[in-house]
Amino acid sequence: MLEENCKNCKEIITANFCPNCGQRRYKRINRQYVVEEIQDIFVDVNKGFFYSVLKILRNPGKTAREYMEGNRVDHYKPIALTFVLAGISIFISVSLLNLNDIMKKYTEQQHINSKLMSDIFAAISSYYAILMILLLPVFAFITRIPFKKLGHNYYEHIVMNSYVVSYYTLVSIIVLYPILFLFRQSPEKLMLVSQSSFLILPFILVWFFKGFYNQIPLKKIIIKILAVMALTLLAYILVVIVSTVAFILYGLFVDKAVLEYAKPK
Repeated sequence: MLEENCKNCKEIITANFCPNCGQRRYKRINRQYVVEEIQDIFVDVNKGFFYSVLKILRNPGKTAREYMEGNRVDHYKPIALTFVLAGISIFISVSLLNLNDIMKKYTEQQHINSKLMSDIFAAISSYYAILMILLLPVFAFITRIPFKKLGHNYYEHIVMNSYVVSYYTLVSIIVLYPILFLFRQSPEKLMLVSQSSFLILPFILVWFFKGFYNQIPLKKIIIKILAVMALTLLAYILVVIVSTVAFILYGLFVDKAVLEYAKPK
């Protein structure tokens, strides 16, 4: 086994782990790495949780770059971190803010009397953190297209987007939820604030990728993020069209009850 310097403390490694700090020999993030990390989510609790949270809040792009380059001994695994933060987010939104009931009141005020639409509003508002995790493979595919020439593979983009999702979830927990709590008696204002919060995502993406690719000029980063937003919008439109057609076909030929579920009362 060839010698190499530890990415964390620079000690020479001749085996699988650094003899000084215990960090594993550098391994590029690939499909096997992501699969192993997902498996470890339910059995591994790393002591670097709060360290990683503070690092992400300070500079998510730089933190992701350090992790990607091999400095991982002190960091909580990024995909595991998204699940932990999603759990905290759901607990706050469902148990403390009671967004399910608030969104149902909102749909009543807006005369949205379709049970399907009411349930969609409630689910997205309460469980958006899980939705973003489920969409990580899609986000990774989209961000890799404009940034492909910079050399990172699809699975590395999954990890990058894990940091983006973690940062957005942290901002929601620290900033957004307290504001929503103040407007919990006014569903219309709460919905406006909640929807407006997604407007910060382009700025988060620019900050993240500028921190990650610090050698790339800001102008080029902005152009690439605009491409990401355009691709995201296109993907959203396609998903809406395909899911709507599939829903209608299922209702017509398999179970007509789903059409009643979507029909305004």
